[in-house]
Amino acid sequence: MQDDRENKKLAAVKEMLLAKINELGTGLAAKKAGVLETRKEMWREARIVLRDFDDVADLTIFAEEVARHEVQYVQASLELKKLGKMMDCPYFARIDFREDGDNKTEEIYIGRHSLFDENSKAFFVYDWRAPISGLYYDYGVGTAEFTVPATGAVIGGAVSLKRQYQIEKGQLLYMFDNDLNIEDDILRRELSKASDAHIKTIINTIQAEQNRAIRSEAGDILVYGPAGSGKTSVGLHRLAYLLYRHRGSLTSSKVRIFSPSAIFASYIEGIIPELGEEDVKTLSFPELLSGLRQKFHSPYQQIEHICNSPDDFRTKWLAIKYSANFLDGLEKAITGYAPTFEDVVFYKDKVCDAGRLEALYQDRTTSGTLASKTERVLFFVNQAYMEYYKENLKNITKLFNDIHDDNFSDFEIQSKFEEEKNIVITDLRNRMLPKAARLFEKYLRSQAKAHGLPFTPAKDSLRMDLLFYEDALLLSYVDLLTGRVAGDKSVKHILLDEAQDLSVLHHRILRRLYPASRFTVLADVNQALYPEINITNNEALFALYPKAEVIPLTKSYRSTYEIMSFAAKALGQSEPNAFLRHGEIPSISSSEDPAATAMDILQQLPGEYNTVGILLPTIREARAFYEKLSKIYKENTPRPLRLIAGESLGFEPGVMIIAAPLAKGLEFDVVINPQDGQRGIHEKLLYLIYTRALHRLYIIQDFTNPRP
Repeated sequence: MQDDRENKKLAAVKEMLLAKINELGTGLAAKKAGVLETRKEMWREARIVLRDFDDVADLTIFAEEVARHEVQYVQASLELKKLGKMMDCPYFARIDFREDGDNKTEEIYIGRHSLFDENSKAFFVYDWRAPISGLYYDYGVGTAEFTVPATGAVIGGAVSLKRQYQIEKGQLLYMFDNDLNIEDDILRRELSKASDAHIKTIINTIQAEQNRAIRSEAGDILVYGPAGSGKTSVGLHRLAYLLYRHRGSLTSSKVRIFSPSAIFASYIEGIIPELGEEDVKTLSFPELLSGLRQKFHSPYQQIEHICNSPDDFRTKWLAIKYSANFLDGLEKAITGYAPTFEDVVFYKDKVCDAGRLEALYQDRTTSGTLASKTERVLFFVNQAYMEYYKENLKNITKLFNDIHDDNFSDFEIQSKFEEEKNIVITDLRNRMLPKAARLFEKYLRSQAKAHGLPFTPAKDSLRMDLLFYEDALLLSYVDLLTGRVAGDKSVKHILLDEAQDLSVLHHRILRRLYPASRFTVLADVNQALYPEINITNNEALFALYPKAEVIPLTKSYRSTYEIMSFAAKALGQSEPNAFLRHGEIPSISSSEDPAATAMDILQQLPGEYNTVGILLPTIREARAFYEKLSKIYKENTPRPLRLIAGESLGFEPGVMIIAAPLAKGLEFDVVINPQDGQRGIHEKLLYLIYTRALHRLYIIQDFTNPRP
């Protein structure tokens, strides 16, 4: 009987969706025709010779009309696409809620998007981000409440039913009632599915602790937790929630996602549109720097250097350059920078007094940057030159005519005066606002002496055609400190994933470059592999965002319990706090030919596994293993083989040989880890590699071959 009632509800929702689709489709055709007709009319008008301002104004009106029609057409197209997806699965949950003081119980159906009936003025389906939908994620049957963010009003009541649905292609496959946790059947089914090479939405399985982070009203939040706890999903769903919650003030164009790598960016591509919002721009630090600096090495070249040359001078400098003490000293040195001033003269006449210029430059030093102080001084000097020119035009004219033995026009006299002035202005600017390399080199010399390190190699690295990555970052930071590069106040929110992999320097650059932005920061210090660069403890991370709400995620959902237990042992931990989804015990084998063993594993894998990651510690080792495996890779193998060794390749189904640092944030159906049994591997690196696996993990130990 209950099934009949639910099937009738589903049929009614689909009928309403179909009606809206038909109505919108008809309107869309009309909008398209309107756009085309307006364009044609504007083109006809444009071919007429423009006679006066009114003709130009008419064309401007036409252009605005075309733009308005096009915006309406795009919006209608997006709405039609959204309704089409709802036809496949209109909703995934229901809660029955009775508000305190009300005798009526409301049946609240929750889906990816809302469905509102204009005639009855009622919601057939509520968007998962709606305030009342939070009841589904936060409460079981019993007393419950939710807050209306717009007013702060708290609505109390009771939940009498909590039901989950599995609807595919418009058909109700099954449903069950659930008291408290959104897990067991549906969650286990979702987690057991093979990867489709893109991160999945989790709106039907969001856990209470994840929901707290997603819906937090704090400006900055810092979310930390173990691998597989859903940090990336939480961050992306939070962006979708904030765009929904602050519809009037926050748009996708004002949001940025900072990605740890290009392959990760491709892995999360399309998730924000899937959640009902316009896509958000994804950036990496190399992309950010490319518009600010000369060419530089990739961050992975820096990591490879640390791995292969741990004791050389550059590695020692790295730990210093990324430290908070070094950066504090650099900021102090730049803030306290004071050039020497001389009287500004035009030939023998004084135009500006040196003391006046110095006073102008030093004024408001706590709030002004070198750039702003420089502009203040140069404005004064320009004004002084203008006054001098007006008061001494006859003498200036005579001076130039005598020097050049000519009789110049007023325009020529003014041009020559401007040339002389500009020489002085340029010299002043260079002294008051030196290039970043000059300022940094001076500070670097003092630090070399303080730390007992050679200065010359560090200085020479700043003169290379291809900068070291750390120097490109530091020079950009200097430009921000001096004000040569201005902050971008148009960006209002930033999602920062794998925040532990960024140095203190990276975080400081972001805070200065986006001074008006709020931050959602995601981190797991157990995946911080390189102490010279990374942030290796939570306290140091918290200190960078002192006003942020700190939200821990405690349970891991990605891997099977057997894989998470295996990974926990790599960190010296006992039992992981992991969702109980069982699978095969990780396989450990010894082999004299790991490539051949990997090939045997690949041929025996079930066909439903779409993504296989063969993970090695470094890019160099990944390249070497790819060369071996590609020589014996069978042409009839259903999964294509690819080497991921840089920033250009995306995440796609198949077998990917990849260095572990490039696999941050990613997950694979199967992970194969060839290990050199003759050397130890850092426990955090093992933890990272093992926790990339969703369903199966294979370790192949080779005790015969040295490290490539």
